[in-house]
Amino acid sequence: MLRPSLPLAVVASSLALSCRRGPLPNAEHVAATPAPASPKAAPASAPRLDESGPSIDLLANRSLWHLSSQGLVIPFVSEGFRKYTQEYNSPWRGVTKLQDHSGRILASTASNLRFPWDGETGAATIIARMSGDAGQRLSLRLNGKPLKTLGLSNGWQAVAVPVPAGALRSGENDLAIAVAKKGALFHSLEIIAGPAAQPTEAWPASPVFTSNLAGQPKSALHGFRRYVMLLEVPRQSFLLLDTAASQTPARIRISAQPDGQSAQVLLDETAQPGQWQPHTLSLAALAGKLVALELAVVDGGDVAWATPRILLAAAPALPRPKPVRNLVLLIGDAMRADSLALYNQTKVLTPRITEAGHKNGVVFLNTEAASPSSPPSHASIQSGTLPRVNGILGDKAKLNPGTPMVSADLGADNIATGYYGDNSFAMGRLKAASKWTAYHQPSQEGKGGGCPTLIKLMLGFADEQIKAGKRFFLSSIAFEPHTPYIYHQGITEHYVKGDFDPAIGKSPDGVILTAIVKGTISMTPARWQQLRGLYDGEIEYLDQCFGTLVDGLAERGQRDNTAVILLADHGEGFFEHGSLGHAYGHWFEVTQVPLVLWVPGLTDKELTVDTTVSHVDVAPTILDLMGLPPDPRMQGQSLLPMVLRQGPWTPRVIPAEYGRSYSLRASQLRYIVDYGGKEMLYDTVADPIEKTDVKDQRPMALRYLRDCAGFYLAHRSHWHESSWGTVNNQTPEFVKATGE
Repeated sequence: MLRPSLPLAVVASSLALSCRRGPLPNAEHVAATPAPASPKAAPASAPRLDESGPSIDLLANRSLWHLSSQGLVIPFVSEGFRKYTQEYNSPWRGVTKLQDHSGRILASTASNLRFPWDGETGAATIIARMSGDAGQRLSLRLNGKPLKTLGLSNGWQAVAVPVPAGALRSGENDLAIAVAKKGALFHSLEIIAGPAAQPTEAWPASPVFTSNLAGQPKSALHGFRRYVMLLEVPRQSFLLLDTAASQTPARIRISAQPDGQSAQVLLDETAQPGQWQPHTLSLAALAGKLVALELAVVDGGDVAWATPRILLAAAPALPRPKPVRNLVLLIGDAMRADSLALYNQTKVLTPRITEAGHKNGVVFLNTEAASPSSPPSHASIQSGTLPRVNGILGDKAKLNPGTPMVSADLGADNIATGYYGDNSFAMGRLKAASKWTAYHQPSQEGKGGGCPTLIKLMLGFADEQIKAGKRFFLSSIAFEPHTPYIYHQGITEHYVKGDFDPAIGKSPDGVILTAIVKGTISMTPARWQQLRGLYDGEIEYLDQCFGTLVDGLAERGQRDNTAVILLADHGEGFFEHGSLGHAYGHWFEVTQVPLVLWVPGLTDKELTVDTTVSHVDVAPTILDLMGLPPDPRMQGQSLLPMVLRQGPWTPRVIPAEYGRSYSLRASQLRYIVDYGGKEMLYDTVADPIEKTDVKDQRPMALRYLRDCAGFYLAHRSHWHESSWGTVNNQTPEFVKATGE
């Protein structure tokens, strides 16, 4: 997907999720008149749409809809309830059926939910539909204020809990649930504006059913008055759906509210019973924005919203290149993306990488490290799995048995695999499972350190395989620019002017960095320049080694049949957020890494991809480029289809994790939850260095990523992007797997 000419900033808004009884506001004086013409109806000549390319299936994403009947419904019996719980260790278990209803088991006596609200903050009612027995009690606490405690009777019941005026607040709300005994069954909660709401006889059910009108069965959203989904609108996209009223005409409205802006009406008309009315609505005015998409019945009876989906305009595609014979993966340890001219206007000189990138490289502009530390990141790069799945969630963890390894997959296809690098801290624990043909750590073997030695040995391995007539895969970790930041004569002087202060020295290591953080070494502007200059010099030095590598492949006649991937395991911090080095947080300086591909026969110019991608996508991409089928155990997906499509892609939300902390990266947002559970939210366009936490100013953005976090936390160990999609864009396979 090509980079947009101008970035689009996301701005603040609140999310409309509360639902009033009966018609929507202002509906009563227009119900008797026909709906006005839709200002955003289908264009007279809609472009050809890509039916088989990237899309957003709004039925498969049923769990992402916020549902309103009398009020906002929290549906425990479906996956949709995940949006409202971000507890790290969830107390909720599976759904079970008891007599006439189903409920989800609360395996503890307490749980904390969070839900959005933009309705009136006066008196309200919470309807709890659950199963009780003798001695069971329900207590609710809303935003720290205790509500009425209720004793429950035996069996299923719907009880009304009054909410005093002022307890609800606009934006996000915290709801603490407490019961007297473990094992309570919850069907749903419904938050209704008004002091005396009573439960309806009908209990909320699945929002999706099959409607058969005029002999045309269609899967449709049905049974609720309002559906609201938060999503990032792809560029060049269209909303398609069919509508029909169930029995009597009904006024319907489709609108989209961009974050921080007024809602835009896409459709306002009267749906008729007994016939499907197709709609194709342009989303051009919303492209690149985070929006609250709303389908609403303004007045009248039930409405079916059939096969809703977002499709992209058809785009040309590059021819799929033939499988490469060989592939080289070069990883710069702790190399920041913004230190390369392909990503940023920087003083760091990287002429070989820059020239090659501009000539025929594929530059991924938003690549997230799986973790801000080497052991988890390298495990994810090599296995295509998240740290929690491969077992390397922290720096001392061991690899889980049965973890896939890209080198083992390639070796099983008779491809020679070689690892050359000096990061035994990360790679040593992966050695047995990787089944390398050759595994070498030059500095530990007395062969010298530094990337020149590394490249020499790698090319030697290539020579052996070329002579033997074998395909090869080389994976390497250059320790540049990881600490110690080593002085290189004639290079470091490009960045450090004047004498070298002995307090920092010419090879500052982790001990020096720790002393700086603790304040033992006081820093001056000159010392900061020296420290950063040594780091920058290491990257220029690595650039020379990259040039030696590609020149060596060309000299051996392998440049036209060997793909090269340049990557970093994580970045490096220089006190942007109060620390140095890495493994201290999920901010941009330690998680945003470079990823550049050079694939023979793919392109003769630079291509840029701005869709967010991850370390876990690297191994599946390697398999794809070398002509092997995907490994079903890998959680990422090949990036080649994204590259081949010369047009937009659907936005992706990408997770990273380190111990108990985690982050989610969207197109223009980063959401972080640290070890203590503290949330942070950053606008990565308006605030690229992530200095201003906007979670209290951006309720829509916060709710969007809380929604995604709920699914990530619940399903991260089993998520496979190739079949389930991403947490913000789920597929029918996810629906099937979760029993929706």
